Amino acid sequence: IYWPIMLHALGFPDEQMPMLLVHGWWNIAGAKMSKSLGNVVDPDALIGKYGSEALRYYLMSDIVTGKDADFSEQRLIERYNSVLANNVGNLLNRTLNMAHRYRVGKLSGRGAGTIPHISAYRTEMEQSALHAAFERVNDFVVSCNQNIEVKQPWTLAKNDSGAEELDSVLYQLTESLRIIAILISPVLPKAAHGIFDQLNWKMELSGKEERFRLEDVKWGGLPDGHVVGKPVPLFPRIEG
Repeated sequence: IYWPIMLHALGFPDEQMPMLLVHGWWNIAGAKMSKSLGNVVDPDALIGKYGSEALRYYLMSDIVTGKDADFSEQRLIERYNSVLANNVGNLLNRTLNMAHRYRVGKLSGRGAGTIPHISAYRTEMEQSALHAAFERVNDFVVSCNQNIEVKQPWTLAKNDSGAEELDSVLYQLTESLRIIAILISPVLPKAAHGIFDQLNWKMELSGKEERFRLEDVKWGGLPDGHVVGKPVPLFPRIEG
């Protein structure tokens, strides 16, 4: 509260007050971290053990902005494995594998698609509610994985009658991954670049100066005939 008081004292009106994002405290088992208790978490050690993306995702997704939360290394592992490895990584791997198995990596048949919760995502990001915004993204990823089970591309590939629908399903999944990469880029830039690289979606292909822009979260970005790359493990599971 001191900074706004000082600005008011200097004559700054309310409309010129900056928006201050005040984060909560990370506790350990409900207690404040302190050197005397020996329960201080070393972020450098965690990065060395799990990587910066895993730590950043946990810190941004597992605390409500402005409120306190309990830090748990086990929770970090669980969040990473369940959301990033099992959901996002699995979707990327399955989609690109099927694209190459059934269509030699070439997309066709754009078709129509929807991007669920995008307006809520925008609002939550503007309000610095990153935990809520990333739940929207995870819901999107889960729906894509569920769509694979419902549509069963492996069954469609067995008959010529399913060719058109197979093309549509593969395009929808791949285009969804392009959009997911943009949505996760504020917190997981390395992973977002990794998805774009595996999609073979380069800046010169998109015609943009910046690789990730929220305004590009609209359906139909990947052109008809686009050839995707082969999958490389993006989020290897953390054991232990």
